[in-house]
Parts: sequence; structure tokens; C-alpha cells
Amino acid sequence: MQRNKKDIRHPVLHRSVWEIELRRKTSRVAAVITSGFLLVATIGLAACGAAGPYNESSGLPNTALTPGLVNPEVTQANIGSTICVSGWTGTVRPPVSYTNALKYSQLHSGYNLDGDMNMKNYEEDHIVPLEVGGHPSDPRNLFPEPRNIRNGAYVKDKLENRMHRLVCTGQLTLRKAQAVFLTNWQKGYEKYVGSLP
Repeated sequence: MQRNKKDIRHPVLHRSVWEIELRRKTSRVAAVITSGFLLVATIGLAACGAAGPYNESSGLPNTALTPGLVNPEVTQANIGSTICVSGWTGTVRPPVSYTNALKYSQLHSGYNLDGDMNMKNYEEDHIVPLEVGGHPSDPRNLFPEPRNIRNGAYVKDKLENRMHRLVCTGQLTLRKAQAVFLTNWQKGYEKYVGSLP
């Protein structure tokens, strides 16, 4: 009598052969989808003619390439169980392997500062930060933010922390905090933190 696939158990994992095969195929499909997503992002950046989106006085993202995007799973109604929970961003933050591959792709497509393609000089940053409900992995919300310019990554981090506190203490709505990053974060810095350094 032939046994059903579900009845054949892996001796160590205690899973059916069918379950193991399904997990293997699902992992492979996820890897193909991620690779395809990065390839499309790279082609899109190159087609847009991304060269030179930064200058020393700006540090703002190229909104034609990366306009910013919010996470539809985060709403004003659920901030108490999402962004305002300590450590929550770690549960949605994409892996470094993903963000490094995207950063490499963006830099080599021309999305860099004066031709500098040294990955250590950039932070792959969320335009709308995870702390205020930014989309974790969509390339439209991730950009190679220069670290070593006047208003670079370290300055923006101060605003991100401030906006998170304002939202989680009820002093500012989630939508208003997100709008600061979807427009011009430097103006938001001056309004909510103080003069830019």
C-alpha cells in the first residue's frame, strides 16, 4: 500500500516531506521575488537619470526616485501596539543584506554624491522613518543618505527621534509627522528641533 505524502515524516524535523518541499519552494520563490524587486529598482533608477541628486548644502533625497512611502499597517489607531512599543521597529526592519544590495544598486545607478560610491559613506535610510510608520522595505522609501555632509544622516536622526516622541505622547498626529518627511525634513527639523547645525 502506497503511503500519502503527508504521512511520510522527516526523521529529524518531524515534518512531512510535503511540508519540507513546500517550505523549500516558498523560500526559493521569495528569493526570486526579492532579486527581481531589486533588479526593477535598479533599472528604474538608471532610467530616471539619477546622477547628482545631492549637493553639499542639501542632502535631501531625490524625490523623483524615492518619494517616500508609509506603511499601511501602521495607523493612528494602532500606534500603541506598533511604533510606540519599544523594539517594534526591529520586527519590521529589513535585513542588512537587503538594504546593502539596494544601496549598492542605487549608488551604481547614479544616486550618489558627486560620484562617491563608497558604501560606508552612506546610510540606507528610510525617508519616512520606521519610528513614524514608514514603509520598511519598499525602495521608494529607502535612499542612500550621505553621512559626511552638513545636513546628512546624523542630523536627520535627531528629527526622527523627536517626531517619534511627539507622536507617541499624543502631541502630534501620525499623519502630520509622516508629512514632515514626505516634504522637506530640513524644514521639519527647524520647526520641531531647532536651527540646523
